[in-house]
Amino acid sequence: ISEKYDKKEAIIKFNEAVKNWELKNTDDAINLWNESLKIDPTLWTNYLGLAQAYDQKKEYSKALEAFKTYLKLAPQAAEDRKGAEDAVKYLTHLLEHGEKELTGEDYLSLVKTKHEGDELYTRWDLKNPLKIYFFPTEGVINYKQEFQDAFLSGAIIWQQALPDLKFEVLNNDSFEKLKPVEKKEKEKQAQESADIKVVFPSRFKAKGDQNNKLVSQIEAQSFPIIKDKTNFRVLGVVMVSPYIYDQAQIAIPLEPLSKLKDEDQIKKVKTIAAREIGHVLGLWGFSPNPDDIMFEGEIKEPKLSDRDMRTIKKLYELDPEKEKVLTNL
Repeated sequence: ISEKYDKKEAIIKFNEAVKNWELKNTDDAINLWNESLKIDPTLWTNYLGLAQAYDQKKEYSKALEAFKTYLKLAPQAAEDRKGAEDAVKYLTHLLEHGEKELTGEDYLSLVKTKHEGDELYTRWDLKNPLKIYFFPTEGVINYKQEFQDAFLSGAIIWQQALPDLKFEVLNNDSFEKLKPVEKKEKEKQAQESADIKVVFPSRFKAKGDQNNKLVSQIEAQSFPIIKDKTNFRVLGVVMVSPYIYDQAQIAIPLEPLSKLKDEDQIKKVKTIAAREIGHVLGLWGFSPNPDDIMFEGEIKEPKLSDRDMRTIKKLYELDPEKEKVLTNL
């Protein structure tokens, strides 16, 4: 910006705003940038400052509009143009369902599942513990014994919102001493009695293309196990048929984990488990808010947000006579 092309009073306000921004006086910076724009609405640098400030305050709609205006007014050679373009794409994605779903008290309306064109909620009867079966991991490349405890640690965070939620691990260690035929039968019985089955494959496989890059990037996958294969819909990689949904399976490939440091692997398994158990408990959709553990994107901490807590609580408090709810027994 230059006094040759821009109004001097506007530039002074802009510079004051930048100083306040650097001092973390965000609200004062916003006021000063807006004052600058009243003097000179075409001073494009103001919009970049406002966009970044609104984004920090999580006022995403205002941030998006400011970034868009910046891109309209800024020179093509502006060094921040690429960052602004990326921000517009990201914020547009966050606001896909609207400001209410992004910043409201919960995201319950986004976790419904579909069956034969109908939408409904699914949840478990929590009177009894949910039984978890871990598939044997002997010989599985990159598997570590600590992963099972990390998984359970991630799963139980949902007890913060659902005090009645309990888990029971079906122990298959005792099967090792049995004869092969009897061992196989016992393992089959354990699998069939489980509510949640967890498998740690070395990597996901893709039919026809074992080197598919997308497959190697998938962190985990949750899907219901169905009784009647003639009656379900396929939504992406998730098979959904709530009327015949009696088990869930979670697969966590180990190849992506192996690229992390040891301590990061444990934290990652815990985070993945928390998210996948969230799906299994009935949150089959995603939250658009990056602060929520069920956000459709990268999550750094295995921690429930207030929105996560309210959403899962409301799901388990729904009245089946007023809402379409299926409870898995």
